[in-house]
Amino acid sequence: MTCRALTPIGVAGLCLAGWLAPAAVDAQAPTAAAKPPTAAKKWTPPRTPDGQPDLQGFWTNTTYVPLERPKDVTKEFLTAEEVTERIKKAAAQENEQTEPGTVADVHYDFTQFGLDRSQGPLALNLRSSLIVDPRDGRIPRRRPKSQAAEIQDLVGGYANR
Repeated sequence: MTCRALTPIGVAGLCLAGWLAPAAVDAQAPTAAAKPPTAAKKWTPPRTPDGQPDLQGFWTNTTYVPLERPKDVTKEFLTAEEVTERIKKAAAQENEQTEPGTVADVHYDFTQFGLDRSQGPLALNLRSSLIVDPRDGRIPRRRPKSQAAEIQDLVGGYANR
C-alpha cells in the first residue's frame, strides 16, 4: 500500500478523535455530589491463624546490596551515584565470560533461566549492607565459648548415633 491510500484513513481518524474528545473529557468531570475522602482506618498487619505475622507473598533477593558491609565502607547509606557505580561493576562482573574448563567456569548460568539480577526489575537500595544491627553492618564474630559449645554439641551428636 502507498501513503496516498492511507491518507484518507488518517484524516477520518483525526476527525473522529476530535468529535469524541469533548465527550471523553465531559465524562471525566467530577460530580457535585462527590463526598470528601474519609479518614483512613489504621492498618493492621495480617496474622496467621496461630497469631504470627503473615509473611506470605512475593519475596525476591534481586539486589546488589551485599549481606555484610564491605571493609572499605564506613557509612550506613550510600549516595545514588555510588550505588549506581557499584551496580554497574557487579553487573559487569556477572557478565564476564570465563575460560572454559577452569574452576571459575563451573557455575550455574542464571541468565539461561532469566534469573540474573540484571534481567528483572531492581529496586534501588541505598544501604551499604543488608545487615542493619550491629551498626557496623557486619556479622559479629563468635565468642570462643559459644564456638566451643557448638563444636561439643556436634561431636556429642555424632557420638550418640
